[in-house]
Amino acid sequence: MLTTSYAFFSGKVTHVKTPSDNGRLADQLSIGFLTSVFPVSLLDEVVGVSGCAERRRRALPARLTIYYVLALRLFSDKNYDQVMRLLLNGLAWRSRWVYTWEPPSASAISRARARLGAEPLRVLFYRVTGPVAEPRTSRSWLAGLRPVTMDGTTLAVPETRDNSAFGYPDGAARFPRVRVVAVAENGTHALIDATFGSSAVEEHILARRLLRCLESDMLLLARSGPWGLELWRQAVETGTHLLWGVTGADALPVGRSFEDGSYLSRPAGLGGAPLRVIPLPGAEWLITTLVDPRQASASELAARYAERWVMDSALAWLHSGRRAPAITLRSRSPEMVAQEIWALLCVYQAMRELTCQATSHAGASCTCARV
Repeated sequence: MLTTSYAFFSGKVTHVKTPSDNGRLADQLSIGFLTSVFPVSLLDEVVGVSGCAERRRRALPARLTIYYVLALRLFSDKNYDQVMRLLLNGLAWRSRWVYTWEPPSASAISRARARLGAEPLRVLFYRVTGPVAEPRTSRSWLAGLRPVTMDGTTLAVPETRDNSAFGYPDGAARFPRVRVVAVAENGTHALIDATFGSSAVEEHILARRLLRCLESDMLLLARSGPWGLELWRQAVETGTHLLWGVTGADALPVGRSFEDGSYLSRPAGLGGAPLRVIPLPGAEWLITTLVDPRQASASELAARYAERWVMDSALAWLHSGRRAPAITLRSRSPEMVAQEIWALLCVYQAMRELTCQATSHAGASCTCARV
């Protein structure tokens, strides 16, 4: 938390006795949230690891610029200047109006973001990411495993010559889009890992990068595409268990049937390795490596799959109560887009962890309904 000197922010500092702009308390609390969840000591570590520590004193040092980029995602309905004013007002409020700062120019903000780059925000994301559910929270576990979901979405970016490299997902798309894929804890919706790339890159290619985060005590929930069996084989090699939604599972060979309506299958494409098939109403079926119904019944697995984390609505949750209808990025170059995406994921993760801490203090388990 900001309990020490504010001099590290540099800039033009003025001592005052009363606030010059009261602002909205909700906005000031939002800045307090940033400085509490992302303390100065953490930002110092991130700046050092990223190799972007300054050699000379600047009006917008790296630490302040990181707070600013995070604030861009908290106040996505504000322009760049307004976000900076909200940030500085929030910091002044945190100092009980002992200090205020003159907002820098828009060009100074752009230069500071360019100096910072995307790497510090990526490092920050991996400092705060990870599952948060404790073993005692039963809804976050199934058969001794931690259900996690892999899902993806695309985010629109401004149409610039540089951003056009991200591609257009289809002929009707007005703006270039970035494809983002993440793995999240199913019970708490806390992020475990994430990656992104051009919208021209198919989701399963990005998904392969995220196999690195899987562990043997996890149960990976995902919706499979036509590439499913290939990615399935690669995911199984990590030692994690799988529960995937597929179409066309009725074409799989039928082996031993179980009382809960599921049955074993040994598809030729998996080299004869067994999987369990769970028929569902409609076109989608489930397949899982949990081949013993005594570990988890078909109804239990179907219920957990229905509660899986969905990235589109999870990120939209950040805008609860705001007018912005969807996540749209504002950066005009690929490096700044990457910086903004990492900031978005950092803010999302911090808010999930804060929610879990609040429910834990209230004596409840941190689990989420599907959002």
